[in-house]
Amino acid sequence: MPTADPRDSSVPVWPAYAAGSWALVFILPHLYWAVGGTIGLAGRSMTGTLLLINLLAIPLLFIAMGVAFGTVHSWGQMIPSQFLRVTVWGVSVVLSVRGFGGLIQRFLLGGHSGGSSPLSMVADPWFVLGGILFGLTARAFSHQLQSY
Repeated sequence: MPTADPRDSSVPVWPAYAAGSWALVFILPHLYWAVGGTIGLAGRSMTGTLLLINLLAIPLLFIAMGVAFGTVHSWGQMIPSQFLRVTVWGVSVVLSVRGFGGLIQRFLLGGHSGGSSPLSMVADPWFVLGGILFGLTARAFSHQLQSY
């Protein structure tokens, strides 16, 4: 179960570091909201279903971060390479569908998504960025696996 060697210039490692960092950065607001923070939420704290989704997002983001970094670090060899590849592709698909779905919805609603906070304007592109970064990570990792 090989992982990308940072000295191997034929396999880019920057996508994995960018994707893992994307997940780490995204964990921070979720933790803030989980403890009752209201910035970005129109002055209201999360409750009910939204809070549950937020609490589920935190461990999922930690897993996504680990998957991304696992494609380029030696400890990633403890994870079966096919599982790692399917997982990183899956993260890319989920984030892309969420992001592009939101952008399409916003377009169809004439620029409005129903959300009134500035956060709603940032969320969809942020998900798209994550989808792209995890897709690039999956592509690089798949290429690296094929070269062995």
